Amino acid sequence: MTRLFVLTAAATCVSVAAFAATEALMTDEPEVIEISVSADELADCRETLREVGQMPAVTDGGSPILFDDTADLPQVACVVSEA
Repeated sequence: MTRLFVLTAAATCVSVAAFAATEALMTDEPEVIEISVSADELADCRETLREVGQMPAVTDGGSPILFDDTADLPQVACVVSEA
């Protein structure tokens, strides 16, 4: 019985340490995905992003997200490519 208790305590400590390490390594800076477009396509890109931003957030299965959990999603921006 003592062995079970020790193993349970050790497993709990390992899982808590792993969670703490994960939280410590995560950055709070928002991620920005850049879409490179030509200068003449910039307005269309921004309009498309505006339209997509107005759509409701859904899960992978297509059902709507019932609570606002979109704050941690990456931001998307259209940028002009130099080519």
